[in-house]
Amino acid sequence: MGLELKIELKPVEMTRDLMQDLEGRGLIIRLCPDRHALPVSRGEARAESVYESDVRHGPHKVITVTVDSPTFGAFGTHPDNEEFLLIGDPETKPLYLAVALCDRQELGRRIAEGLLTADDFVCLRVKYNDAYVSFFTMLAEVPHGEAVADIDGRPASFYVTEPRDLGTEITEFGQYQLCLAE
Repeated sequence: MGLELKIELKPVEMTRDLMQDLEGRGLIIRLCPDRHALPVSRGEARAESVYESDVRHGPHKVITVTVDSPTFGAFGTHPDNEEFLLIGDPETKPLYLAVALCDRQELGRRIAEGLLTADDFVCLRVKYNDAYVSFFTMLAEVPHGEAVADIDGRPASFYVTEPRDLGTEITEFGQYQLCLAE
């Protein structure tokens, strides 16, 4: 087994500007106040899809996710979108969401060519229950994963909605290992 190259991710705060940047890069769809408000006339109501899942992945479901791992072992992608509903208890272990700043194919290329660096990711220090940053759609094929701080305490939990039959393709990092910066 060869030498592992650690990619140390420095967590950053989830801010409105940062989440807007991720949306501008085509990685997420923000779900926040007034983001998708539709024009209506008095006495009228309207609804439109923000997006619709591919029927191949089944109907939608809501899942709960609980994380008590200080490593990004389940880092990967999904072939369809999923919603993060970061409704949680801020008194649990700090939760971190690492997101690649490229799609699955580009990440695989960078790994294969030995070009991967911490600059290929953003590591969000999850902020729970904030109307402007805690609710968003992770777009299909965007590599991401969660970890918690390596401390004592209760594991972190949140909710995800996704297609019922959605699979996960775990990223093979080869010589690299993602970790939180110490």
